[in-house]
Amino acid sequence: MKLAEFLLQGRQLRQQDRTSAIAYFEQCLQNIATDANSVEYMDTKARVLLDLAVELIATQQPNQIQRAKVLVQQSSDTLNQSLETSREQTGYLLYVRAILAMELGDLRDVLPTLQAAYEAYGNNQEGQALTDDAIGHYYIKISDYSSAIASFERSLSIRIESNDELAIGKSYTHLGQFYLLSGELNQANRLFQNALDLAIHQSDNFLRLQAIKGLVKVTIAESQWQNAITLIKDTITLLKEPVDSVEIGYLYCDLAEALLGNRQTEESLICIRINVLPRFRELQHSRGIAVAKHLCGCIYVHRLLEGLDSLNEDEIETAEDSLLEASMAFEQFGMMYDYAKTLYNLACLYQLCSSSYLKYQYQSKSLRSLELSLSVLEQLGLGNSQFASQVEDLLNQAMRGKF
Repeated sequence: MKLAEFLLQGRQLRQQDRTSAIAYFEQCLQNIATDANSVEYMDTKARVLLDLAVELIATQQPNQIQRAKVLVQQSSDTLNQSLETSREQTGYLLYVRAILAMELGDLRDVLPTLQAAYEAYGNNQEGQALTDDAIGHYYIKISDYSSAIASFERSLSIRIESNDELAIGKSYTHLGQFYLLSGELNQANRLFQNALDLAIHQSDNFLRLQAIKGLVKVTIAESQWQNAITLIKDTITLLKEPVDSVEIGYLYCDLAEALLGNRQTEESLICIRINVLPRFRELQHSRGIAVAKHLCGCIYVHRLLEGLDSLNEDEIETAEDSLLEASMAFEQFGMMYDYAKTLYNLACLYQLCSSSYLKYQYQSKSLRSLELSLSVLEQLGLGNSQFASQVEDLLNQAMRGKF
């Protein structure tokens, strides 16, 4: 198979679902194996290895990511054997190395690698835009939001110039995620909706899924609980086990959050216990387990608030343990916005003790949690966000003794 033919077929399958794309790349790898030493097939083989690695990385499953690591090395070895390697192939290899390192949590060499990829792509605008997307996500991981949005906007400008609707839609989803994180919900909603419109127009299921997941986050942030519940349940049906298992797990996290917001507290807890924790534990997906623990802590706080559990030391400790476990994991993984949210939730838990004999035992804990949460948000450049205002309001109440 010639490289151009392979790339076209691979792109078409990626527009449908990841399961089909992985199956296609696996089959290509088997077909190419018999011609592994043919010069004609060297570039195609290297690209198949990298495209398969990209899809495996996107599953977020540890065993698949470890296999992706092997595939990237095999691709590098294949290109080293080739008499002539194109700049595009070199750029793509560097790009995949960088996104693999980000997924593994090793950020040390990510930016230099992505900068080298950008340079290797030369005048290849599609490759440069792809690299800019990755650079934007790297900057988000290190909480440099001004650099992140500059990268995403540069990528969008390149794609608008080339008039590639699907690529433009991809940029809209990246920018939507940025504005969602920044608390600019109207802007995020507009971008996700624009991406969805382009996905429907181009019959691209993958872009459609990314846009809908963004809209789910917006509806939750806007407390449109019933809309969110309906949208999440519909979205889960678009995914396939086992390839999309982690993604499905996160959608069930969203569902649990929406159910909790809709005052369906028991249903929310059942959702986490049945559909989330067993899934993430089986996959050894530590970040997902931390998200689930955070949600469990929030649910326990609501149970106390609603009088479903007695306000005693044991019940408070159960909620506190879940939130503390989540907060430590978030800090370890560099998920600092989630860390700030968990600290705020801890303070809300301690606030429930205002009418009990445990009041003074937890008052100082509340102050420390809120001060640290606000400090983290300021470090993230989110000191003026709506969430920061909530934290500050609760901190002021605690300092005035209205605990």
